[in-house]
Parts: sequence; structure tokens; C-alpha cells
Amino acid sequence: MPNEIAEPLDVVEIGRRLREARAARSLSLDTVSAACGISPSLLSQVERGKVTPSLATLHSITQVLNIAMFDLFGSPADRPALIRAGSRNVIRPPDSGGVSYELLSSGQLRNLQMIEMHLGGEARSFDHVLSHAGEECLIVTSGSARIKVGTEELTLHVGDSLSYVARLPHQFQGLEDGTRLIISMTPPAF
Repeated sequence: MPNEIAEPLDVVEIGRRLREARAARSLSLDTVSAACGISPSLLSQVERGKVTPSLATLHSITQVLNIAMFDLFGSPADRPALIRAGSRNVIRPPDSGGVSYELLSSGQLRNLQMIEMHLGGEARSFDHVLSHAGEECLIVTSGSARIKVGTEELTLHVGDSLSYVARLPHQFQGLEDGTRLIISMTPPAF
């Protein structure tokens, strides 16, 4: 059974790790919240585990703190990490329209991350736009997807791959139930 990270998240632990990352960088609540476009009180509530942050908010905070989002859900190790099928960490963000992200690489990799993105039937129209440092390369492993990168909109089918600079706004839409994408990111964004 996968290690699902879904509602309810361990918001207290996530908040603690965010607070530690912010403190380690000697950044104030005001500085981080301004860079994220959120209020200092919201950031404080997230850090104290009082609210469950949206995926967009969590992504923004981790980008400002220069940490991988999956670092909030596990601890990296300095040894090879075997991740067995069926035991991967999965995030099902409550604000994503049914999209889920399954971590294929271990949290110990600092320059590379691989995830499998699942677009279920209820997630045929996923409007969340991402933009972050680095590069991405993806391949469609089942179904088909419409992918918008910058101003270009492309339709990809099983076996099609695409690479792009991740600072360009990008978003995904499954065109069939059960669409899956394998995405490799450098540096990690989740």
C-alpha cells in the first residue's frame, strides 16, 4: 500500500520542518511571506500546524526556502534507496482536482527528482500552473495529455516525451481517464 500523503496531512510536522528551514536560512516571516505572496499570519499558521496549506502555497514556500517539497514528508538518507512498487509516497493535494504525485526517486537526491503524475477521471481539467527553477523532461506512460508550456499547447500520447525549462509556466490536463506522466526534474521541485 502506498504511503499516501493526503488530507489530513501531518500539518504539525510539515510546519515544524518549514519553520526549521526558514530559521536555518535566517529569514523572517515577513521576508518569506512577501516572497511567496502570502500574509505573514498565514505563514505563521502553516508553521504552527494550524492550517493545511494548499499545494500552490506549499510549493511557493518551498521554492523560496530552496527545499524540495517531498523533504517535508520524509527524511533523506546517505545510502542507496530502493523504493518498492506499492510503497511510494503519494501526495493527493486537496486543491488539485484529483491529481496525485507519486515520488519515484528518493528524497536523498539533491539534483534530480522523478515523479509519476496521475490524472484521474475527476482531474481531466487541472488548472494549477507551475513555474520553478530548473528543467523538466516527461513521458506519457498511459492515456494522453494536453500540456501547456509558456504559450505553446501540445497534445501528447503514450510514448511521447517533452522537455522544457521549468521557469516557463506549465500546466497539465489529462485527456483520458487514468493518464500518467513520468516527470524528471532537476533540481527537485516537489
